[in-house]
Amino acid sequence: MKKLIATRQRQTGFARAFNLTELLVVVCVVAMLAAVLLSVSFTTQERVLRAECASNLKKIGSAVLVYAGDNNDYLPMTSWHDAPPSGSGNPWQTYEACRMAGVGSRMITEGPYGLGLLFYGNEIRDPKTFYCPAVLSGNYAYSTYAEPGWPWPSIPADYTGGNAYVRCSYNYYPQSRTTETLSTPYGIATLPLLQEKKITMVSPNPGDPAQPSENQPIPFKTTDMNQSKAMAVDKLDNFSDTNHKTGGVPAGVNVLFGDGHVKFVGVNGNNTKNSWQPFDPRLWDPFSGNGFGPASDPSAFRIIMNGWMP
Repeated sequence: MKKLIATRQRQTGFARAFNLTELLVVVCVVAMLAAVLLSVSFTTQERVLRAECASNLKKIGSAVLVYAGDNNDYLPMTSWHDAPPSGSGNPWQTYEACRMAGVGSRMITEGPYGLGLLFYGNEIRDPKTFYCPAVLSGNYAYSTYAEPGWPWPSIPADYTGGNAYVRCSYNYYPQSRTTETLSTPYGIATLPLLQEKKITMVSPNPGDPAQPSENQPIPFKTTDMNQSKAMAVDKLDNFSDTNHKTGGVPAGVNVLFGDGHVKFVGVNGNNTKNSWQPFDPRLWDPFSGNGFGPASDPSAFRIIMNGWMP
């Protein structure tokens, strides 16, 4: 009987152990399956963040029109200190909501402007709407300007971001129907007109100091806005810091257009060099903004904002 059982075990293979080759094959298969599942998980999460980001921008688009309806058809003013043509201020200022007195302060010394006006005008009450959920830290993250005891917009006491400027991760830059032709470092460009003048802003907080006049872009009416041009977009800083990635590689950005619709614009297909497409490498670092990208390069920024296709 024992002999018969042993024979059956040998025939069925129940008693046989894995040899080294078979064990290695099993390990490789398991590793491959784990890699596939991890990749699917990352892709799914990235798509979720992209969708949440697009939802934020749609809310901003609707709120801008509500604001205009309450303000004689005028759009919120854009923040761009010393903007072209008379100045050379940096375009990253279009991401600002206001400026504070310093670290550990809620006193507004400049503004509000841009998306900050939507908050103080009650068009958008949840300031998280101004931040892409893919941005978790740094100068363009919601958590940087809001902590327990420090409601947004604040410069909390533990702030280490440098200047006491409250920034969002979406810019605000509606573009005019009227165009102008300019000589830029990238060649002759026809771009939406940008005009600026001295503007004096008033803080909505009682007791905040009077503000000096600043050179800022002139606010214009919805009827003067080019609805087929971008009005707000994910962070345009250096290329490697693009908000939305696939497998760690920059994939593209969400763009809000003047007519209120939002579109995800991918890097691939919009990155031919010398084309002036939004992801033309020459318009990004290290070629633009002295290596800091379009956020520090007025010409590159304006060409990119003009280049998004609806």
